[in-house]
Amino acid sequence: MVPPAALHYNRCMPPDRLLSELLRIAACIGLEVRSVGMRGKHAGPGGLCTIQGKPLVILNHRTSAIDRSTALADALAGRDLSAIEMPPQVRGFIAARRRGRWRLLLPERRPGPGLAVCRPRRTERDEP
Repeated sequence: MVPPAALHYNRCMPPDRLLSELLRIAACIGLEVRSVGMRGKHAGPGGLCTIQGKPLVILNHRTSAIDRSTALADALAGRDLSAIEMPPQVRGFIAARRRGRWRLLLPERRPGPGLAVCRPRRTERDEP
């Protein structure tokens, strides 16, 4: 089975070089990136978050370079990178991640009721 991160990966560039190019691009646009060791049974590669109003990408250094590259490319995909010079493979990787973002679960409408509203209905048998 192919790992999900490898679906949009161009094998013409080594994963470590791809990651270093993405880190350089993030630095050029002023996006802070931190690499930390996340613990837990199902710790993911990381992603974009906002801390004190500033965007920050947190990457799990315990995952593979391609998984970290995918998380960073997802964070960069929503930003204007037209003025940044980069290899065509990197631009293609970011564009592929941008096209793949439609698969993410984004709220299109108001969220449904909370769990308190979702209690089981009473039937005639349940009533005393």
